[in-house]
Amino acid sequence: MAKRSGKKKSALSPVISRGSPAAAPGSGGKAPGSRWLWLSAAVLIVSGYALLHKVDPGGRNGWAIVSPALLLTGYLLIIPAIIQTYRR
Repeated sequence: MAKRSGKKKSALSPVISRGSPAAAPGSGGKAPGSRWLWLSAAVLIVSGYALLHKVDPGGRNGWAIVSPALLLTGYLLIIPAIIQTYRR
């Protein structure tokens, strides 16, 4: 039998992929953009509810349009945040 030249690799040596974001220490497997999506969704929802007190009971001022738009945008932003968080 012929001898193999070179270093002998151990079968138990860990394989580290330097290109994957999940291999970065402290990342927890989450995508880096998901945190910003969650934060912006929370800010939009809280500000939408905070602006609801300025709405005219008849709904005839600008806050009656802005407040539900902020709420809807915040709630719809949760969907890509969930997708980005659980994407592998």
